[in-house]
Amino acid sequence: MKPLACLLLAVLVLPATAFAAPREADPAYLATIVDDLPPSLPRDLAAHERGLARPVVPMQPMAPPLTKPRAQAEYEANHGILIRWGNYNALHTSMVVPLTTADPPSDVWVVVANASQQASATTALQNGGADMAHVHFTIAATDSVWIRDYGPRYIDDDGRRAIADHTYNRPRPNDDAFPGVFGTQTGETVYAMPLVHGGGNFHLFRDREAFMTRLIVNENPSLTEQQILDTYRDYQGLEVTLTDPFPASYDSTQHIDMWMLPLGDDKVLIGEYAAGEGSGVPRSVTEATASLMQTRGYTVYRTPGWRTGGAHYTYTNAVIVNNVVLTCRFGGSNATRDAQAKATFEAALPDHAIVQVDCSGIIGQAGAIHCIVMHMPDLLFGARFETP
Repeated sequence: MKPLACLLLAVLVLPATAFAAPREADPAYLATIVDDLPPSLPRDLAAHERGLARPVVPMQPMAPPLTKPRAQAEYEANHGILIRWGNYNALHTSMVVPLTTADPPSDVWVVVANASQQASATTALQNGGADMAHVHFTIAATDSVWIRDYGPRYIDDDGRRAIADHTYNRPRPNDDAFPGVFGTQTGETVYAMPLVHGGGNFHLFRDREAFMTRLIVNENPSLTEQQILDTYRDYQGLEVTLTDPFPASYDSTQHIDMWMLPLGDDKVLIGEYAAGEGSGVPRSVTEATASLMQTRGYTVYRTPGWRTGGAHYTYTNAVIVNNVVLTCRFGGSNATRDAQAKATFEAALPDHAIVQVDCSGIIGQAGAIHCIVMHMPDLLFGARFETP
């Protein structure tokens, strides 16, 4: 077992009998929900973006917090999640309903473009069965649905929730500006990190261990690996381990959340790939990382990953919010894999409700459900979810 002496908070544990199963949205109703924005930009670069200048870190003060910050693991207590409405509205509804009706419920903040869109989102979510007492709206301009990659990364800044913001690695100015806009709306301090980055290439555990692929090095050619590691230590209080990425031809994002997911203080989920997948690189990367995690004391769980039809399919791109786990379901010929993945989550997290949501319509855009949410940690009221 992984030593826990350095942990800052009690382990998140809930008895299996402590909560009722959350409500799930009716698939027939979900089929009636339509998107109200133009087709979504992919998680990687759209065709018209490939010739644009790459994002650069702006010239502005970038001092880190004066006190030692602490980034919070996703499996710790959360107030809820942040999502962006407009694209994949049915998928969002299928996620919001179980989260807001769980026992205890989690809150969801929904980014909308204007009051009209807020009204339509309210109708869709309410009719889908969401508890609207736990749904909040914020109006802001955005470019895409991929809020994990550009949204506010939260830290504990001397007992206050604050935002460590990076420059989004896509030429999408509204997305890049959103953390600052949202921080102003919520009254939270925003610390600008001197890095170009996509937030899905990042995972962390409660004990300050964090993981990224070397995409972060490739996107910041003026910095050394050590300077990048030092930046995460200064702005988020983390010790980062870098891994090799998948080939861009296999996974165009090269983000670690497409094949890894922390499940708890001493357990992790890592995708499992056949030897012939992607010239063998996905398998070599994941097997090496699985071995590394085992040597560090983690129990490693595996779910299948594969590429077909131009898309990288994965179950590690999942969302843990308090005692609910939202996982991908692809259906059709993947039904056996879907069942295998759900069984793995149930074995790894027996005190959580495992809810599968249909990701067949989004996976072809180089991402899934982890990519379209950002966790909002609960620094003040975490005792609701933790043992005394």
